[in-house]
Amino acid sequence: MKRLLACAALFLIAAGPPPARQAAPPLKAGAIPPGDAPGARDAAVLPRYAGGILLESKASAFDEIALPNAKLERRPDKADAHNNDLYLPPEPLTVEGRVTRMVYLQPEGRSALEVVRGYQQAVKDAGGSVLFECNRDECGGSSTTSARSGGSKTGLIHMLYPYDMIAGPWTECALQEDRSGQRYTLLDLPKGGGKAAVLAWNVGDVSAGSNCKAWVGRLVTLVVTAETAAREQRMETVAASAMGQGLAREGRVALYAIQFDTAKADIKPESQPQLAELVSFLRGAPATKVLVVGHTDNQAGLDYNLDLSRRRAQAVVTALTGAGIPGGRMTAQGVGMAAPLASNDTDEGRAKNRRVELVKQN
Repeated sequence: MKRLLACAALFLIAAGPPPARQAAPPLKAGAIPPGDAPGARDAAVLPRYAGGILLESKASAFDEIALPNAKLERRPDKADAHNNDLYLPPEPLTVEGRVTRMVYLQPEGRSALEVVRGYQQAVKDAGGSVLFECNRDECGGSSTTSARSGGSKTGLIHMLYPYDMIAGPWTECALQEDRSGQRYTLLDLPKGGGKAAVLAWNVGDVSAGSNCKAWVGRLVTLVVTAETAAREQRMETVAASAMGQGLAREGRVALYAIQFDTAKADIKPESQPQLAELVSFLRGAPATKVLVVGHTDNQAGLDYNLDLSRRRAQAVVTALTGAGIPGGRMTAQGVGMAAPLASNDTDEGRAKNRRVELVKQN
């Protein structure tokens, strides 16, 4: 990875720490920022293109993200939460690790092709590779709608930067205006360092009443990195006695120690202690019937998460049946992202929302 940083300096930012900056004054709506947004930071694994201004960065210590790895295809009769026709790759590349999203305003006179090729070359020179690339409409879905669009159709930007993550005002004009000339690439970082997605486009024409006229034609780049990182084991096993108390008191109990492989319904081996406690509880309460309910965060499409949560709930029921619990006492149910316990805007919130719950049925 050190080699990547060294090679990238030829194409991207010069080596060395950025100069210290004074506290920035409040940004006037629609103005071109004079420098990086307060508190914004580049990801360590992939420097910025030379001269770019970092408008926003959001990092999660450990999360998962579905990255576009093929042309987006229409999902018949499906729409997202903002009434956009849903377009997704046939099988998105879902990865987990430290996820960082960065939005840059590039210097005037740079092109989307130039910036994307710079990132590709830096990664290849360090031993990584290009997994996928596309240009304009050949990427599938919408190549022109903004990240905060509604009533249209989704595109690459909707997968990489969900609507509800847009903060503003530094990114207001970059992410809420129509786009043109998009280019995209998915990169495999060297030495198993993770994946990176780079989406570049020009801000399109704005309406007569928009305050973003100064942004028309300017090049914006969204860079998403998913660095390989180990997850801290913070999930505690719920004892059989505590399950009974939770069901009696609230009618449900969350079991965070049942873990799954990313984007799959395969129960991880470290889940066995929790499954053993669950078997012990059900054997000790033979008259109790339960719903096994799968929950997800909002990091992929509504239907994708609903299907994943159903399959995970069924995997738990299958494991319990294999341990001798009668199948008629359990019903698998998936609700996807429909019942969050916390905001999905933070890593902590998403972790709280990804869970299996036991719900008393009788």
